[in-house]
Amino acid sequence: MSQSVAPETDALGAAARVGEVPATLPPARRARGQISSDVIRGFAQLADVAAIILSGVVAIESYNGLLGIIVERDRYWLAAVLAGLIFPFVHRKGGGYTTQRLSELTWQVGRMILTLAATGSILTTLAFLAKVAPFYSRGWATLFGTLSFAALASVRMGASLLIQHWTRAGRLSRIVAVVGAGPLGQQVVAKLKALKDSRVTVLGVFDDRMTRVPAQIAGCHVLGTTDDLISQVRQSLIDEVILALPLRAETRIGELVAKLRSLPVDLRLSLDPVSGVFPMRGMSEIASMQMIEILDRPLKHWSGFVKTVEDRVLSGLLIALTAPLMGLIALAIRLDSRGPVLFVQERFGFNNDTIRVFKFRTMRCEETDPSGAARTKPDDSRVTRVGRVLRRLSLDELPQLLNVFSGDMSLVGPRPHVMAMKAGERLYHEAVGDYFHRHRVRPGMTGWAQVHGLRGEIDTPEKAQARVAYDLWYIDHWSIWLDLRILLMTVRVIVSGQNAY
Repeated sequence: MSQSVAPETDALGAAARVGEVPATLPPARRARGQISSDVIRGFAQLADVAAIILSGVVAIESYNGLLGIIVERDRYWLAAVLAGLIFPFVHRKGGGYTTQRLSELTWQVGRMILTLAATGSILTTLAFLAKVAPFYSRGWATLFGTLSFAALASVRMGASLLIQHWTRAGRLSRIVAVVGAGPLGQQVVAKLKALKDSRVTVLGVFDDRMTRVPAQIAGCHVLGTTDDLISQVRQSLIDEVILALPLRAETRIGELVAKLRSLPVDLRLSLDPVSGVFPMRGMSEIASMQMIEILDRPLKHWSGFVKTVEDRVLSGLLIALTAPLMGLIALAIRLDSRGPVLFVQERFGFNNDTIRVFKFRTMRCEETDPSGAARTKPDDSRVTRVGRVLRRLSLDELPQLLNVFSGDMSLVGPRPHVMAMKAGERLYHEAVGDYFHRHRVRPGMTGWAQVHGLRGEIDTPEKAQARVAYDLWYIDHWSIWLDLRILLMTVRVIVSGQNAY
């Protein structure tokens, strides 16, 4: 991969070298990570549901405690739950859950009053049609409405303050890079900058014709070639890449899609579809521009949130449950052979980053191979007596629960490979063209390939290609149910001892 340098026209241009962070990127966004707008909207709706139902319960108990006249609590419970479901539905239809609107407290309060009135009207109509209106106390309904207004207003105040804080910190900012410094690229950049939305940050423009393009277009710096773009993405700085190329460059567009498709970014085209050149997932809009969705970053928004919660919760529970066992294993290793209990090895992680993976040491200290170039084989003389048992039961992998809990790995995902791992006599990424595509998600302790018999030594390119194919299928079809299925299948594979040595 080339390491070309962007034009150094000023301080910002000087910071545009490969591997450096342009000064325009929000520092907090880089340090703490992006917060998904979809997740914010989802939690806002859940908070509204909880606020309304809780208000209904408090109104029921308060009114009953003061007057002692509410007997059929189930009827009032039903009204509170219905209100909790109707309100967010109506408010969402009115555009009340967009991130921009959630940050506007005055607009939210006004729209909230209208939505509460609409919710009350719908409930009254339903009660009238069901002929149960006389059974409800007007005093309770008034108290319920008052408490709901107060609770919903509190939710909006909290949401507005948080969104404004996250916006200032850059955690809601979507980092966009544009490929193409021609007229179309200038139009795209100009529209993005005219949007004046702090949630969209234009990183810069990239073009392989560095000797034939200006230092900046539409006030945005040309930072380098597409190789430089890949280097920037490897630092997890970019969320979306927009291809701004003319229709007649369909061959070039196809080449760029093939070159960039292994990156964990959303890849978009700002032109009409070019039939048959590349896959299209749908349409989206940025700054009133129609974009063709070519690729989506896997495990983003709610999927990424659910996956993270799954990993942290389950790994925490498993660490607590297996801590006594890991203590006994550590003692056995120390008694069996000299050297450290843990073996730490650098492997490929998310986005081709390097992570330090933990394992229980299973080989003699003087014969371990940190590079991983020397593959472990059946009856390997380097493996200790305790190590042989640990490998047979896959117990040597238990310390990787710490990797999962820290966020470097997942419980389920493509297995992390060492950089020097080979398929036959060739390096893995040389033997399999789509190899780096598997690094668009965090690596896992177990995976779809492992539960289909592809664990242990990979000694032929055919086996390597099959393993990568299973990994890519998992990435494209991820669900929490698939993860649970793989975890259950892993237990069966461990018990069978297949390819464990």
